Amino acid sequence: MKSLKGLAFRLFRTNKFIVFSSILSIAIAAMLTLSMVLFSFNAQSTLKHELKQMYGDMDLSVGFNIDQSKIVSPSLTERISKNKNVEQLSRVSITHVTLDKINSSTYTAGVENSDLAKSRYHFKQFLNDDSIAMNKALAKTLHAKVGDKVSIQGHSFTLVEIINDLDATGIAPDMILMNQKTAKEYNRLNEHIHADATYLLIKAKKGTNVLTLSNQIKSYDKDLRIDIAEQDPFMKNNLQSLQVFVIVLSFLVLIVTSLLIISNFELLLYKMKNQFAIMRSLGATTKQVSQLIFTQSIIINFSGICIGLLGTFFSQKYVYAWMGEFFKISSSPTQFHLGIALIIALCSFIIIQLFLLIPSYRSAKILPLKVMKKNERLDFGYSKARVILFKILIGVSLFLLIASQVMPTRGGMGSFSY
Repeated sequence: MKSLKGLAFRLFRTNKFIVFSSILSIAIAAMLTLSMVLFSFNAQSTLKHELKQMYGDMDLSVGFNIDQSKIVSPSLTERISKNKNVEQLSRVSITHVTLDKINSSTYTAGVENSDLAKSRYHFKQFLNDDSIAMNKALAKTLHAKVGDKVSIQGHSFTLVEIINDLDATGIAPDMILMNQKTAKEYNRLNEHIHADATYLLIKAKKGTNVLTLSNQIKSYDKDLRIDIAEQDPFMKNNLQSLQVFVIVLSFLVLIVTSLLIISNFELLLYKMKNQFAIMRSLGATTKQVSQLIFTQSIIINFSGICIGLLGTFFSQKYVYAWMGEFFKISSSPTQFHLGIALIIALCSFIIIQLFLLIPSYRSAKILPLKVMKKNERLDFGYSKARVILFKILIGVSLFLLIASQVMPTRGGMGSFSY
């Protein structure tokens, strides 16, 4: 049987063009599927990253509008902190201080040295009564470096950190960060406001419904302004629609590719039927022939999936960035999620392999006396069924493409409208 296997694989190698076209088709299908699925995951990751950059770890921001006469009092702060659904609370005092060097009033945030405040304002160093941090643009204007002294309203502060410009996070572009107690004193001195804080950053306990928590806090004072840090609902719904569309489209790509692979694989098996008949006449069993065919299909399928996986990796790492620069298109950095890619590749392998079992099963039962009759017929069984299935898939694909642009979402726009 060993020699029979060698002879079968020699014939397998003599049909290089058919084998190569099958592997290439699987590789292209795998690349398309992986690229589309990873694109949807990268879009979700980008939104989460932007949300993290803008709000940090906070879930709620609680305070009063400027035009209101009310302030955040110590009693209100204590009452909110004792809420069973609040995990962490951090005070923030907003004021304006005058920089003596440029005689200019500058937006200033007084923050506590808590992880919640650090995640919101993106600073790392400890801020005491005599230290400050500022953004790069302001430091450049003052020609200041870390360790320099900065005079604010006649008082000298040490610059301990220069943070990135925060214009993309909803915070004022030029700003100073100082200790919350110091900022509260400037607030009292400059604006005559005696408040415990301007607003409170709140992180809810895991599993807490943020909307329920906001309603509980609102019950403490009906005039409170509560901002909830969450993704834009319209953007979130569109992204979910995109992910569903990508999954359906990927599945259709795999099915259409599988139909093409079946045709190639049946052509390969057709050219090898004489060899299989000889093997059967020499004593090979149906199980042995079936194992040979199954091994060949696995080699083709596995090779195509691996090439597709590598192609997707190099495309995301090098080609996408190059194409963005070449076509002058700004795009967010993409990440290759290896775990997700391996899961999608495995699913693609299983789906295609299931389709390849159809010709493998039929060819394994070939009998020597039927070879002559089989060779005279160039059409393959179930060809009409495959043609009908192919047409149905084409119709479904066109319908989904049209529906994605015509049918409105809850926002009243198409699935790809942002």
